[in-house]
Amino acid sequence: MKRKLLFLFALVLTLAISFSAGVPVQAEAELKCISVIGDASVEVAPDTAKISAEIQTVDMDSVKSKDSNLEIADKIMINLKNSGAENVMIDSFSTYACYDYNEGKSLSGYCTNTIISFTINNLEETKTYIDKLIEDGVTSIRNITYSSSNFDKAYEEAIGLAVENAKSKCQCLGGEGLEIVSIKEDYAYSSNYLYKTYCDGIDFGDQNITVNAKVIVKFA
Repeated sequence: MKRKLLFLFALVLTLAISFSAGVPVQAEAELKCISVIGDASVEVAPDTAKISAEIQTVDMDSVKSKDSNLEIADKIMINLKNSGAENVMIDSFSTYACYDYNEGKSLSGYCTNTIISFTINNLEETKTYIDKLIEDGVTSIRNITYSSSNFDKAYEEAIGLAVENAKSKCQCLGGEGLEIVSIKEDYAYSSNYLYKTYCDGIDFGDQNITVNAKVIVKFA
């Protein structure tokens, strides 16, 4: 009788120790997790334009080619500063001999190139500036680079929309009721610069910059 009681006592004690050690009677449900990539884009209007212009002169006398080129460049830079343009500067200067290879190698003159750039904050004046540059002796407009002072704000908006996009995808994947446990910003190419090669008839109107954002969101 005593042996039977001792056996029952030992059995109860073993079960008690097992439960206190965390051995469940029934397995718990596994935690449900979903990771989703959310992305979004926002359009932002530029408010600054950087214009790059080239002055080219050719003369059989290298000194005359250089001097006439710099004379035109000085005049243009003074006019730009007086008209309110900002960051007026010479980006590059070069002078070199040019040859004609159609009938052997013969000197066709000395070429001088000067590239000037400047920025304006009133985009409605872009065409006016370009017309004036050509009138003052600019040979060609190389490019126009647009940018926006509201780029960072637009990116923050795009990030918020990307998170909402991830939530929508999570629901489509059967994740109703799940909560966000982590958000990681992922790489999405986005630049605050919009490059346009100038040509006659270019549209100076809608030149919006596209701001992209991407996030990796984990739901559980």
